[in-house]
Amino acid sequence: MVAVGKRVAPLPPRRSRLALLTHRAPPSGRTSDGERFGGAHRLARESTVQLWKPFIAPSIKALEDKNRATERSLGIIKPDPDSLKFKYRPTTQGNKNDQEIAEAVHQVSMLEDPLKPLERAKYSFVYQYTCDGHPHRHQIHDWEVQTTFINYRKRYGSEEEALKMMTQEYQDYIPKRNLHFILGTMARHLRTFIVIGLLRSQYDPRELDKQGGLF
Repeated sequence: MVAVGKRVAPLPPRRSRLALLTHRAPPSGRTSDGERFGGAHRLARESTVQLWKPFIAPSIKALEDKNRATERSLGIIKPDPDSLKFKYRPTTQGNKNDQEIAEAVHQVSMLEDPLKPLERAKYSFVYQYTCDGHPHRHQIHDWEVQTTFINYRKRYGSEEEALKMMTQEYQDYIPKRNLHFILGTMARHLRTFIVIGLLRSQYDPRELDKQGGLF
């Protein structure tokens, strides 16, 4: 279980504490109790956004500065509007660190559900974006994106169609839902943040501040 202020070692489980707060499910997937989402993401409720709002950092640089000063290893950032570009590539074309992390994700899936682990990832999914005006490129190291690919391949009948629909979902739809990234470090790379989860909601945390929130 990921804990704020503690190091992630060796990798966050498929559903981190912050991820659970979003009530997420892959597109066209099911929750643990079998509820079907019919192709749409369930968006976080206002009260849920209030819970993860305190962990939002103004930028990746600010999060990195906090990491060096206090060993903070988990945080949330919001990409700049209209800066997101969703990309994919074969996993064999990723860098060594990304390949190691992808393998760790697969190992975690085997430990969590030995009878039905995630299949080994064939594609890596990446977001290019800016945050506070600075460019970044992060592979999405989260069970959700790989599960989405598997679900879409089954639903649409081919990898080509699955990748096409994923691009539509992650490029066109998700960024319009107040997308935030959960970033965490790993035991082997204590100063490097990676994307370990996606948060989205119909509520903009900044607007909740203006309204005074719920509490």
